[in-house]
Amino acid sequence: MHRPLLKTLAALTAFFTLVLPAWTAGLGNRSELKISGARRHLGQRELADHFATLRFRIEDHARSRLEGDAQTSAGGASYVSIIPYVAADSNTRTNVGLNNFSQNSLTHGQNPSTGVLIGLFDPQGNVAGSGEFTVRANELVQLDNIISRLGSNIAAGWLLIYSDEPLTAWASVIRNDNNDPAIELAIADQIYKPSAFAESTGTRLIIQSSVKSGTFQSSLAVVNVGAGDGNLTMKIYDNTGILRATKTASLRADGMYADSDIRSGADGFGQIVIEVTDANAGDNKSPRLVANSFIRSANGTSGFFPAFALPQANTISIAGRWEGTLSGSTLINAQVRIDLYQERDMLYGTFDILSGVFPTLDRSFLIAGEVIENNYVLQIQDIIDGDVNRSLLSYRFLGALSGTRLQGDAIYFDELNRSAVGTFNLGRTGSIY
Repeated sequence: MHRPLLKTLAALTAFFTLVLPAWTAGLGNRSELKISGARRHLGQRELADHFATLRFRIEDHARSRLEGDAQTSAGGASYVSIIPYVAADSNTRTNVGLNNFSQNSLTHGQNPSTGVLIGLFDPQGNVAGSGEFTVRANELVQLDNIISRLGSNIAAGWLLIYSDEPLTAWASVIRNDNNDPAIELAIADQIYKPSAFAESTGTRLIIQSSVKSGTFQSSLAVVNVGAGDGNLTMKIYDNTGILRATKTASLRADGMYADSDIRSGADGFGQIVIEVTDANAGDNKSPRLVANSFIRSANGTSGFFPAFALPQANTISIAGRWEGTLSGSTLINAQVRIDLYQERDMLYGTFDILSGVFPTLDRSFLIAGEVIENNYVLQIQDIIDGDVNRSLLSYRFLGALSGTRLQGDAIYFDELNRSAVGTFNLGRTGSIY
């Protein structure tokens, strides 16, 4: 290992050992954030373990189905995709496409082929079908009538797709009477992505439009891809924002909720908010949702509305330009400006030192962060300072809103063994654009 990096790691170890206990002791009620972060990390690990267990279940099914001849080609899988809804009822069939876009692989070289393992789950969460396939680089493999292709005869279910190279997947749900297709894109695994940055999966989702009017009717499919059972709530709104109906259901781990007429009793059109709570808070297993809505017309057309991940209901919108002060021992005493952008619980933007003392020659940085339990976590993304020592550095903020001000604690360290624990105090001065 590079000697400067060894020195940095040693310094950081000593820094966290000596400084963090005192720093976190002063956080007051923000110490709850540490607990939330730890729980989230454990939840992500538990979800990864759950997906590994599901892969073994699918492989066992494949071996049984093929009388022991299955090769389990995706046994070393590192990529997962989810298709929330496939159907094979009296007037519907579903085709699935697999595209291998990988051009260069550490394990398989240039233009690698990928082994793919697909598991079909029924609404109760049981493995109902399985199959193994090989997709060459730049190849599209289309699997027609996917439910029967995987050896099943269920009317509806969802797919879990494992591969040892990255790929994209999609489903075409087709009406048999007129061959009208509705295209549904797979949702990529986002297990270890910070929860604020996860897309189309989580504990709070929205279907942006649904309808029950004239020839149009919407269905809803919700899948619990988490390891724990959940209590599902679906809030059905009209287009003016009035809550028209609320539906509830229990949704076991790996199970699917399906309603072919989700707006029954709430005619018109509008959004649907889907929320889940843990049905067994004491078992250390949590639910996690993916969903979509299928809109059909009696005249023959149809299409999907995929679910969109929502922030937590109590998340406060804070995007804009912020200015204020930083402090931290003798190293930091500066006036700063932050242009802060926000998507759901995601935070990112620019950080500029306007004046004063800061332990770098660089004066402009990128920042990124997230909202956790209405605490705001930000950190500098740039890892190499522009000074002659080219030092690695990290500067992190942990704060909360106090009235109209964003205040909290900050921590700085770098490769030169400089460190500081301090505070920040920012006020919003206006919009960005």
